[in-house]
Amino acid sequence: MDPRLVPPLPAGSPWSGWALPDIKHCEANLGGWITAPANTWSNLAYIGVGLWIINRASTRRALSAGGLGPVSIAVGVTSFAFHASYTFAGQVCDYAGMFLLMGWALARGLKRAGFLHETQALRFWGALFASSLAALFAFRALGWGIQTIMIVQALALAALEIRLMLVKRDAPSYASFWLMQFLLIAAYACWHLDHADFACRPDDHWLQLHATWHVVTAGAFVAGWRFHEGIDALAAPRINPPVTRAPC
Repeated sequence: MDPRLVPPLPAGSPWSGWALPDIKHCEANLGGWITAPANTWSNLAYIGVGLWIINRASTRRALSAGGLGPVSIAVGVTSFAFHASYTFAGQVCDYAGMFLLMGWALARGLKRAGFLHETQALRFWGALFASSLAALFAFRALGWGIQTIMIVQALALAALEIRLMLVKRDAPSYASFWLMQFLLIAAYACWHLDHADFACRPDDHWLQLHATWHVVTAGAFVAGWRFHEGIDALAAPRINPPVTRAPC
């Protein structure tokens, strides 16, 4: 691993000796169990949002809108592990959380489109998760950028959502959808600027642009849940009121 791009941990770190990840964010690494405090603790935003979704969701089935709650918690826990440790093992956990999220969105989208029924969609989710992790290790061994896996899945999800928007239009409103897109774009801007020399402040362990990415994407999860909750509400079977006969 190139030490100019992925520097080693400080001497005496409890994580020293572990394989390094293939990326280094702006925040300077410390020598304790939490190597990057701002980037680590900001993941509590995902966990808080996940708990909020679980509490508010009308149903908690895996591929319902409420299923985003446990997925959000998983994203927070796995990203916490990565930024706390700054290791390849932590990075695998981080990607596992992201693969779980992308698999949920793709499986749900395929179910919404009518390509898969619920059981098939759940199997697809599991198979995509397992194959994505396998691809991660293969890309690592070949020296390829493992971020490519996420890019391909994100493009597939974008194409699926565009088709659903143009053909099925199963959402009662797209306001939350566009809010989610705005927040994701703003979050990506923070992610990108975190790697820019003019914006990087490595010794600030309170406020980092990558930590801002965590908080803003957690907000996008809230908007995404509202969008999907509206779809579920529209698709729910309506119970007709009992018919009362007029007296003869």
